[in-house]
Amino acid sequence: MKKEKVILPKPRSRFLLVQCTKCGKETIVYSSTSIEKVCSGCGEVLAKRTGGNAVIEGKIVRRLDE
Repeated sequence: MKKEKVILPKPRSRFLLVQCTKCGKETIVYSSTSIEKVCSGCGEVLAKRTGGNAVIEGKIVRRLDE
């Protein structure tokens, strides 16, 4: 009996390394976070939650899934 190839869906969300625009500290943020993520250095908001993907306020340095 032949095995069929099962295609697995790839996730649309990912982890991002975000740099704060005020102090320059880097923080890991989930792209569809359910809480408001703030910088641990200065308290600046890095990601605002929405119904789906978060609004990233800082500079995205790189994706961490690669």
